[in-house]
Amino acid sequence: MGILQGIIGTFQPVTFLMMLIGTAGGIVIGAIPGMSGSMGVILLLPLVYQLETIPAMVVLAAMFCGSMYGGSISAILLRTPGTPSAAATVLDGYPMGQKGQAGKALFTAIFASAIGGILSGICLLLIAPQLARVALNFQAPEFFALSIFGLTLMAGSSGQSLVKGLISGFMGLLLSTVGVDVISGSMRFTFGSVKLMAGFNILPVLVGVFALAQVFADLNNRTPQIVQETASLGSMLPSREEFRLMIVPILAGSIIGIAIGIIPGSGGAISCFLAYELARRFSKRKELFGTGIVEGIAAPEASNNGTTGGALVPLLTLGIPGDTVTAVMLGAFMLIGIRPGPQLFVENAQAVNTFFMAFIVMQILMLFFGLIGTKLWPKILNVPRYVIMPLVMLFCFLGAYTLSNNTGDAVISLIFGVIGFFMHRFGFPGAPMILGIILGPMAEQNLNRALLISHNDWRVFFTRPISCAFIVVTALSILYTIYSVARKGKKEKTA
Repeated sequence: MGILQGIIGTFQPVTFLMMLIGTAGGIVIGAIPGMSGSMGVILLLPLVYQLETIPAMVVLAAMFCGSMYGGSISAILLRTPGTPSAAATVLDGYPMGQKGQAGKALFTAIFASAIGGILSGICLLLIAPQLARVALNFQAPEFFALSIFGLTLMAGSSGQSLVKGLISGFMGLLLSTVGVDVISGSMRFTFGSVKLMAGFNILPVLVGVFALAQVFADLNNRTPQIVQETASLGSMLPSREEFRLMIVPILAGSIIGIAIGIIPGSGGAISCFLAYELARRFSKRKELFGTGIVEGIAAPEASNNGTTGGALVPLLTLGIPGDTVTAVMLGAFMLIGIRPGPQLFVENAQAVNTFFMAFIVMQILMLFFGLIGTKLWPKILNVPRYVIMPLVMLFCFLGAYTLSNNTGDAVISLIFGVIGFFMHRFGFPGAPMILGIILGPMAEQNLNRALLISHNDWRVFFTRPISCAFIVVTALSILYTIYSVARKGKKEKTA
């Protein structure tokens, strides 16, 4: 019954239209170097704010999926991945294009991406409801431990420095305390401003840290845009033998992407290189990797699109994002009144069922757009950045202003844009700060509730199996990150 409801909901006119807009827009955003899926989600916020729940969720997911594939277009044609998740695609995609087979490379990328996305959608459909049932038993200690677990994982995996990631997350937690204390009712860090009584709206912060910061970084980069000549597209379809060679890398890459995506704080940038390396290692013609072969494109592309469905599992069931884009999606969901977590599957069951089915359908739409747009992508990549970035800035300020028709939000987005620019410049990741702002209230409120229930006995977090497990895994993840950094530093010294 739930699947039937999902199918009917998916093909409602507004929902299907939003799928089309999100998928096509995501491909274009992902294809432009310097843009990203998170920026695409932010640019959709003025539209999302006007939509009902189901179309809003669908258009955000479609943007996420489309941008994940879009990064491969510039990777193949320009040797510059549009998104970090397409970094491994460059290794064989660009050499294949230089051999006059860019069309085949683009077909391989979209075919593998669609298969990886469909498999991850099936996984999302099967795993998420089961995990949500388990999470329905969570109480205050579990939710507090979960919020710290998610924040720590994101901090440890969002950059090369654990310390910088933790500092960024701590900044987010600190900013989340601005406003009225929900427990005592006292004012915190408002400095007498009435506008700060409700704290920081997440939308202006998202716009500033992820979108405006990128615009400022682009303006600061005085290197002229160099668009390389693309090789002839050539024939699009691989041979029957090449299709056969693709099967195992696509299936293996999809599984790797799904598994990596489910781990909070991971993402396509990790899974694509892991899938590429495993495909090379177990290939019978490993010496040809890097020269332009279909397996070298199929594995990372199936993997990074497999990551999309995997990353949505912890987001929807636990309210913990799997990567940077889903961290922005979490903020967008909250903006339109959707609180991801186990209760979402109870209170909005129809929306969840529609979302699952729409996720699978949008992979087919992505395949369609990818095939018909093959001749169009080189033209889009030739649009000068001095045309694109002012438009992005305009949409950023419109998005911030739309929230409450308040110029103060536009000013806040500008301030956080400057903060985000300097964070990026000095190696501080933005995602942990955003997650800190979002998870801060959840952590604080559930900490207070847990201590109230246990009469201020801190052992409550260690006597309950699930909360204790989260705390142990959090500690292990910190220790592992420290060990990895120390080991890497030791190797660099001995090199």
